[in-house]
Amino acid sequence: MSKKKSELVMVDGKVYHLGLSPEQITPNIFVVGDPARAHRVASRFEEINHQVQHREFITITGRFQGHQMTVLGTGIGTDNVEIAIIEAYGLLAFDHNQVLKHNPPQMRIIRIGTSGGIQADIDAGTLAVTDYAIGLDSTALYYDHQTTDDIERLESLCINILDQHIPEESRFKGRLPVYASQSHSSVHDALLTAAAGLKAVSGITVTAPGFYGPSGRHIPGLINTLPQIKSLLATLSYRDLRIVNMEMESSLIYHLGEKLGIKCGTICPIISNPASHQSIPDYQILIDQAIDTALRAMVGLL
Repeated sequence: MSKKKSELVMVDGKVYHLGLSPEQITPNIFVVGDPARAHRVASRFEEINHQVQHREFITITGRFQGHQMTVLGTGIGTDNVEIAIIEAYGLLAFDHNQVLKHNPPQMRIIRIGTSGGIQADIDAGTLAVTDYAIGLDSTALYYDHQTTDDIERLESLCINILDQHIPEESRFKGRLPVYASQSHSSVHDALLTAAAGLKAVSGITVTAPGFYGPSGRHIPGLINTLPQIKSLLATLSYRDLRIVNMEMESSLIYHLGEKLGIKCGTICPIISNPASHQSIPDYQILIDQAIDTALRAMVGLL
């Protein structure tokens, strides 16, 4: 790792977007897209030490079963997650001179989200624990690093499936970004163990850069480049894994986490499934299951 001084933006001793100082965050972090869900996670804490809301970000740090933990409400999308993870990492890993510490703390991140299913035989109401993630956003492409044969194979399979179904006349044929990343095995396994007794599945997650067109939803007046993207992705399999759900953050979390040495994982209830015509309008019980599972997993990792 470079000993060059970082360009992390600080204002009055706090990172620019999260509005945090180093003592207000811990290495054990839950990431939620919905800022209101941060309060739902923190309601399980036995005590709250810090609560900071700045811009669209909310951070709550407290204690759970004797361990210091932080929940970050980031808002939707990989661009917001990029800011949150890098600023959290900087607070924990850089010294007061903005140089990487000799022995920075081990960070762990568990994302607790919601997602849509794409496999007809995986019911809405299932908790999806992500192994690999496939990102369709472009944010990760600005952070290059070496990868594995498995990652390259997944990228190739996905590119081939999607690109061959984009019409020849489309200006975007051959131009859609695709990259793959992987959860940390210890976090993935801890989540599966903590989900014992619940309806849960492990598989590949697709991270979309938007909610409508990138998920194949039809909006009159707009033309989708890939209107059948979910059914196309449902055909991808690698070894014994299939794509089981779509959401909007995990691929970048894993991509950055691998490079920065952060152990990352994701649990997302599947709250709708167009393939099986299922949806769960009131999915709060599933959110509670995912939160409690993530908390058990984090404790198990410490």
